Amino acid sequence: MGFQMKVSNEKLEGMDVFPAGQYDVKLVGFKPNKAKTGSTNLNAMMVVHGHPDFANRKLYDSLNVGGAFTYPDFSHCFGLPMETDGKDSWLPGEWNGDPAKFKEDDPTTWVYKGPLVGRIGKVEVAVDNYNGKDNNKIRRYFCAVPDCATKFPKIRHIADLLKKSS
Repeated sequence: MGFQMKVSNEKLEGMDVFPAGQYDVKLVGFKPNKAKTGSTNLNAMMVVHGHPDFANRKLYDSLNVGGAFTYPDFSHCFGLPMETDGKDSWLPGEWNGDPAKFKEDDPTTWVYKGPLVGRIGKVEVAVDNYNGKDNNKIRRYFCAVPDCATKFPKIRHIADLLKKSS
């Protein structure tokens, strides 16, 4: 006999947004998938860390490979520079997965193995409105790499990731 999977209407509304401001966050992982455009979203999953009212509240950022110029901001926020071979650069660590299921061209099979998970960084959170519903978005990642401007003079950290270009 079948059943109905019921949830309260309150859960359908989602969690209340928390106020815009600066928060420490802990990276708990990634859940990669294909974006509608065919590119890849890394879907970083973070939680607010150490805040008395909002600890463990979830924050997400898609980190689309089409916007890879934001990767240094993300990596530096957690105190680690990008890795490079001089020609290409990547987030510290590697992606792999269950050998029986892993496919390099299928992000849903990827598992991140690297030093970013578990690290704490500082972000600026904004309250954004999408389709009439408020939600939290990351406006800015704060750099935690010591002497970044000297070590990486070509990197220009973005002050407002949500700024709409005209």
